[in-house]
Amino acid sequence: MATAYSTPLFAANTPPNTGHGFNTNSVHLHAVSGSISTWAAGDTINVGYLPNNAVVVSASMKAASQLDSNGAPTLTLSLGTTATPALFKSAVTTVGRTAGATVDVTNAAAGMLYKNTTGAKQTVLVTVGAASATPVAGTLEVDLEYYVEDTPGSNP
Repeated sequence: MATAYSTPLFAANTPPNTGHGFNTNSVHLHAVSGSISTWAAGDTINVGYLPNNAVVVSASMKAASQLDSNGAPTLTLSLGTTATPALFKSAVTTVGRTAGATVDVTNAAAGMLYKNTTGAKQTVLVTVGAASATPVAGTLEVDLEYYVEDTPGSNP
């Protein structure tokens, strides 16, 4: 059975810095998971929230250490929203498969400049696609940069 983990930012239940104004501010949704030891297919890490009218500029994931120590690692990770789990990154194979810190800063074209027009905040999550062949306990760090556009009729 798949397990869902949550970062402290997700548990706080509020998106950061969502004020209105003539100038948009760049915001970083930055969160680090607790230690995870299974890295099983279907597991999710609820990272945080993307507020309504947020426009995503970039996304990155980092593992501080190896998460799959097998000689032929199989771990893949995707980053997206509950509606589209691989919106920002799909089946990343560069994070957590080798010793030491590993980072992925490539961004899926569909997710760049994606605007949340749902009318509500969206959960941002990491999904384990392929399980770790030999799981190693570790943490995953995520940074999603966005800005929030004003809505018509909002106070400047």
